[in-house]
Amino acid sequence: MRTLLFTISAVLPLLFGVAHAQTQPYKPVGEQHDWTIDLGAGAVYGFSANGGDPEKVNVIPWAGFNYKNRFYGDALNGIGYNLILRDRLRAGVQVRPHFGGNADGMEGLDVPGLGADLAGYAFYRVGENFSLGGRLMHDISGVSNGSSLMLSAGHQDITKVGLLQTLVYTRFGDRKTNQAYYGIDASEAATTGLSPYAVGAGPQNIGIAFLMMTPIRKHYAIATFINAERALGDVADSPLIQLKQNQEMSYRAGILVVRRFGGN
Repeated sequence: MRTLLFTISAVLPLLFGVAHAQTQPYKPVGEQHDWTIDLGAGAVYGFSANGGDPEKVNVIPWAGFNYKNRFYGDALNGIGYNLILRDRLRAGVQVRPHFGGNADGMEGLDVPGLGADLAGYAFYRVGENFSLGGRLMHDISGVSNGSSLMLSAGHQDITKVGLLQTLVYTRFGDRKTNQAYYGIDASEAATTGLSPYAVGAGPQNIGIAFLMMTPIRKHYAIATFINAERALGDVADSPLIQLKQNQEMSYRAGILVVRRFGGN
């Protein structure tokens, strides 16, 4: 069974973008620097960057940078540039990795590998703590040659434990993207014994994530998150999801420790 991993990119950017609002126009929290470098590692359930089994706890490294909230990047979310950088508005471009998955031991299944998307995004802060916006992405690596759209609504709050962000999102794909990740073509059907399945353009999933950044002393932080996601439409009916115990729902959770270096 093909296991899909790319939606983790909806969650992890928020974990380490809270002090320097990279794409999200939340008000800055904590000490601000012209440049920062973040290094860390942790454990994540529900995601594997190297195509391993996501249904176990995997070790995940973290490295990222940010320069004046304009130029930023990290290993899991690629690099980006804020073309518009205002108090309430962030808009820019990114080159983002698009993670594939694994076949879970099923021979003959063409599993999408690591790809890359060119993305444009815009997010606007409503009131003091809400962010609304989206990201339009197109595959530039030949994995699917398709496009996808992510829309989200987020909220940021300072609690006694740390900085809490809540994210609700939904994702849509065109025919090429949905077929590459959720469809079964004739050759795959003949090899695996599964029925051919064509997926048209439409919704992929809807999800919610809770993310907490807890400062430890001056330069360290512990980041924790919980993410639940439900497949929608033709994607939910795909045999690649239904065969795995009718698993329209997927869950992810993680904890990471990060050390921040910064200066002016």
